[in-house]
Amino acid sequence: MMGKLSCVVVACAAGIVLAWPSAAQTNEALLQERLISPAVFELLLRRGATTPEQRRQVIGEACKTGQLGAGDCPQQRQRRD
Repeated sequence: MMGKLSCVVVACAAGIVLAWPSAAQTNEALLQERLISPAVFELLLRRGATTPEQRRQVIGEACKTGQLGAGDCPQQRQRRD
């Protein structure tokens, strides 16, 4: 049961970071909890994005321009049916 929960959390990490009100955590906490990757953490740090809204914008722009890979871009992930 716990394994499935962990997979769901990891698979939805970007969605959590971008959408949930509890995402008001620090970038460091998100990285420590493995809700964002080191690449996303560095990007957010460089761009000064600390709020959920800023994170959403920075990650979205980075995904559109190819600065982040599909693993960090939920809209680029293929759905498993």
